[in-house]
Amino acid sequence: MVTHLEEEILQQDFRILKSLGVGSFGVVKLACHLPTNTQVAVKVLEKNPTAVADNTSEVEILQSLEHRNIVRFFHAIDTVNMTYVVMEYVPGKNLEMFLRNVAYLTEDEARPIFQQVVTAVHFLHQRLIAHRDIKLENILIDRAGNVKLCDFGLAIQLKEGQMLKKGCGSLHYMAPEILAGKPYDGLAIDMWSLGVVLYVLVTGQFPYEERTYHGMYKVISNTNYPLPYHLSKPCCQTIARLLVFPTRHRITISQLRERRWLGHIKDHVEPAKKEILLRVVDILCTSGYSCEEIVSTLTHRQPNTKLTAMFNILKHKLISGECHQENGKFCLNTSHVGALQPLFPLKRAASAPAFPKIIQAGNYNLEEEGEEGKAKRFQSENMLDKLSCFEMLPSSEERLKKGNVCMANVIHSATGTLQCT
Repeated sequence: MVTHLEEEILQQDFRILKSLGVGSFGVVKLACHLPTNTQVAVKVLEKNPTAVADNTSEVEILQSLEHRNIVRFFHAIDTVNMTYVVMEYVPGKNLEMFLRNVAYLTEDEARPIFQQVVTAVHFLHQRLIAHRDIKLENILIDRAGNVKLCDFGLAIQLKEGQMLKKGCGSLHYMAPEILAGKPYDGLAIDMWSLGVVLYVLVTGQFPYEERTYHGMYKVISNTNYPLPYHLSKPCCQTIARLLVFPTRHRITISQLRERRWLGHIKDHVEPAKKEILLRVVDILCTSGYSCEEIVSTLTHRQPNTKLTAMFNILKHKLISGECHQENGKFCLNTSHVGALQPLFPLKRAASAPAFPKIIQAGNYNLEEEGEEGKAKRFQSENMLDKLSCFEMLPSSEERLKKGNVCMANVIHSATGTLQCT
């Protein structure tokens, strides 16, 4: 529980508006940053010495990331019992919600979405950062069609050649080496998860579906996953190179960027930092901060200061065009939340099945489930309102059955080869 003292610390500059979601590690709330009148997402992490998640690691990793396809970190408020991580709020939907009312996306529809996810992961892997929880629920789409990768609660900064032992992630996206309990390459498991994401985008179902570690490992080891007739050969080959059992045959993020199916991917371009920083400093000076305060905060990288939050939010608003100049004064545009407009017209034929109901598994609390209709759900930790989303999922009778889809090919995950049936 949050104490009154901690609530006062948070409410000095932030006004909590509503809850957005509940996850395995904390609660995400929508708040308004009062000095800049900006809507932000606040992730509330309870400090627990025995917890698996490391709040410090998540904050440090987020602080180091500035990319157009990664949710932006603004501020961290550290109290005795809680850590409040203030981040960019993305008004829109995550991919699981986006796909719920359609069977699947065409390749042309899926490509721009997947390109942006690949760009974000490439940025991470260049810096030896493994996300370790890439899934539909952690990929957000805003009203303009921009994709943002979020939830770095399981992310880890790696050393060259480092192998990991601690199992984590969500069951349907887990690489077989994690399921087997073997030491694994954090970057390679991200690539497997990307393969699952791409497969779901273009087929509307998971390549493998089981409820336990053992069940998933067994089916991946012994079963070929099907691919519908409508998929092109380059798309099938891209999926096959990602969902390969031996990691030595699984492609890297750099190799994935070169795949013909993805087309041209824009390189990440750093904004003109000098100009942006000068404008931010100008706004802060007119707001009553001295140059000495600003320089001291930036030099010593103090994430727990009020000035840091304002600086990072202003910088983000300037880069994204939400801050402009009128009559020599800087004006902040108010963030408005509206309905998400589809990236493209999405129409589902009357006979097409809905996106399959997902039996979620928590990030460490994987349990064997009983009857399908009574399965316990673990809500994803993300920045969108998940309080009623599971009530909107299709019933078990509406789940996509492989027998209802014309399947032309199967992929053998052990070799990554395409086989015709």
